[in-house]
Amino acid sequence: MSKIITIPAILSRISYTKDGGLSIGFSTQEMSPEDKLIVTELYQTFGWLAFKENSIDVFDMPKEDAEDKNKTPSKRLRSVLYVLSQQQGVPKEKFELFYREKMEKIIDWAKSKLDS
Repeated sequence: MSKIITIPAILSRISYTKDGGLSIGFSTQEMSPEDKLIVTELYQTFGWLAFKENSIDVFDMPKEDAEDKNKTPSKRLRSVLYVLSQQQGVPKEKFELFYREKMEKIIDWAKSKLDS
């Protein structure tokens, strides 16, 4: 199960995106090192955002995973491979090599399924 973090925050920035969505930003008060680490680990991940003035019941959170309808399957695969590389301890600067190696394996697998 993924981490749920609740942080007192103020909605401090709203701008419109080309696809009709919003880009929003929050400002927090001072945070514990543990909460900062959780937020850092969640950076650039896709999920649900819940914001309610003053209180929120975590049981109201959606049960299903959020789906990024703007990401192409290839972008989703790249994101998944990035998370896999991080879980396997691959340094960020070596991700491109990791990505290319994994993509070659996927391509080889698909080619092996083709009729000769």
